[in-house]
Amino acid sequence: MAFFCLLLYITAIYLRPAEWIPIFYGWQMMDILTTVAVASLMLTLMMKKKFDTFKAPQNKLMLGLFLAFLLSHVAHTYFAGLMMTFGEFFKIVVTYFLFVLIINSERKFKITIYLLILLTLLLAIQGIYQFNTGYGWAGQRLIYNPHEPNVPGRIIWISIFGDPNDLGLAFVLVASILIAFLFGKTKFISKLITIPILGYLLYALYLTNSRGALLALMAAGAFYFIKKSKKLVFGIIIGVLFIGLVFALGPSRLASLSTDEASAYNRVDAWYYGIQLVKSNPIFGVGYKMYMEDYGLTAHNSFVLALAEAGLLGLFFWVGLFYSSFKGLSLIQKSKSHLKNYAYGLQASLIGFAAAAFFLSRLYIPLPYMLFALSASLFNVAKEKDTSLVNSLAGRDIRNIGFASMGVIMLFYTLIKITL
Repeated sequence: MAFFCLLLYITAIYLRPAEWIPIFYGWQMMDILTTVAVASLMLTLMMKKKFDTFKAPQNKLMLGLFLAFLLSHVAHTYFAGLMMTFGEFFKIVVTYFLFVLIINSERKFKITIYLLILLTLLLAIQGIYQFNTGYGWAGQRLIYNPHEPNVPGRIIWISIFGDPNDLGLAFVLVASILIAFLFGKTKFISKLITIPILGYLLYALYLTNSRGALLALMAAGAFYFIKKSKKLVFGIIIGVLFIGLVFALGPSRLASLSTDEASAYNRVDAWYYGIQLVKSNPIFGVGYKMYMEDYGLTAHNSFVLALAEAGLLGLFFWVGLFYSSFKGLSLIQKSKSHLKNYAYGLQASLIGFAAAAFFLSRLYIPLPYMLFALSASLFNVAKEKDTSLVNSLAGRDIRNIGFASMGVIMLFYTLIKITL
């Protein structure tokens, strides 16, 4: 029952039926499905004698990030902000733990992945329909930028995918998994099925005209070929060729990338402002969703946003979620697990999202937390058949996360110094 509710919940996250299908108007569908899924999960857990899935290091880091967001307002005694933070981000925390705790078998994991592929394919088909007719299934129009008169309209969906960048990211995350299916060790029939689906996703991604999403695709694809290849030089060559192919065939806005662009300078200015904010509030930051309070623009970078709004504490947990997920997937790849293709695909998705997050403020959308949860679930599933697999949060890992966080700060500091 809990797993069925989770599948319905995922479907509602992507398709948003209560927002465009008349028969569902007025339904609090997300709240209803969440409540039923949580209640079913609680009943299931109460009948179990042990809870192995709680051992995933991402669980502690997720709770730590939630705590960091709460403390970002407690530190400034802004209790209205504290309540707002709890009400908003708690939903993402619940979504994360529903994934981790319910997807506890190989069958459930694969069904979830296949559902995500199907839902993303539907979004791609509706996007292509929208591009050809001017209107999407929910009646949404194409997006035009008045500052880019020569750029065609960009496809969107609704709600959390109402921005071309977010819709593009959804395509990239699933396309990365499909690339692993296509070039990994899978059955021939699986490859035949994968090719047209991947084609639809890549064409829809093209229609989003999202530079961030295209950069994410380049990073994910290049990483996959480099990581998967047993010969490093060959992998690098294939990876570079993949980047060149995407850049050559990508939409017009991708070719306009330049450090001389006003948008590029705006990004660096936003990063500089974020660094200044953290200097005044280094530990807890200025508060969840308070970055734009005085500046008026977003950080254009998820890592800078985490640092500015939740301080060093928030950045540590945000980076830690990437680190622990990446580490767990690497351990699966080194094992004898038959789930390696999924590990490679999810890892490429993580790299793709991290690349996009370098240019987009996507700290508070569900997509990265679904990736973290799926990574944790896959490791738990693989661990059941190979007990030698261990992905903990030991002192060495905490040190590595700390060094990585400091490296992120130094990277931005250097880029700002060079650019401004």
